[in-house]
Amino acid sequence: MKPLLSFALLLAALGLAAPALSAQRGVYASDARLLRAPAYTHAPRRVWVPGHYETRHERVWVPGPCERVWIEPVFELRFDACGRRVRFEVSPGHWRTVQHPGHHEQRAFQVWVPGHYRSRERCD
Repeated sequence: MKPLLSFALLLAALGLAAPALSAQRGVYASDARLLRAPAYTHAPRRVWVPGHYETRHERVWVPGPCERVWIEPVFELRFDACGRRVRFEVSPGHWRTVQHPGHHEQRAFQVWVPGHYRSRERCD
């Protein structure tokens, strides 16, 4: 009878001690015979985000326009050896390229973002 009584006391002690021991280890027992890991109630889940276009803005440098300007020839009146006035070309006419100043501009452009999974916290 003594071995049966000590066995019953041992089972009772294990049944009472199991919840306390499992709480110390971070696990709990719903049944004294079965210890299991806790069920996660706030686990992250993956959500599929389909591919889409996004509008993005970027500050870009826009160079100023180039302009071709005609420079007129320059003439002077000079006197030849006989004392007559002669029109003399000092510099010929030519084209000059003028670069006007540039500026910064905010530009919008479309970018394709491929579909992907994103982790999201559950709100259940």
